[in-house]
Amino acid sequence: MGAGGPRALVVLKVDSVDEAAARVRARGHELLAEPQVQWERLKVAHLTDPEGNLVELQEWLTPRV
Repeated sequence: MGAGGPRALVVLKVDSVDEAAARVRARGHELLAEPQVQWERLKVAHLTDPEGNLVELQEWLTPRV
């Protein structure tokens, strides 16, 4: 990441953050943190792309209202 942090945030909605994170690891990439639940409705994991942009894997646990 650059001095000011990532230049962009890319959010990818996936069916299962745990499965997507396992595929990321299987390809030799690292997550910035383990998948975690936020606000009791959303599960996320984060990584960076080769250019330093932040990528969020996102799984909705309950439907949005």
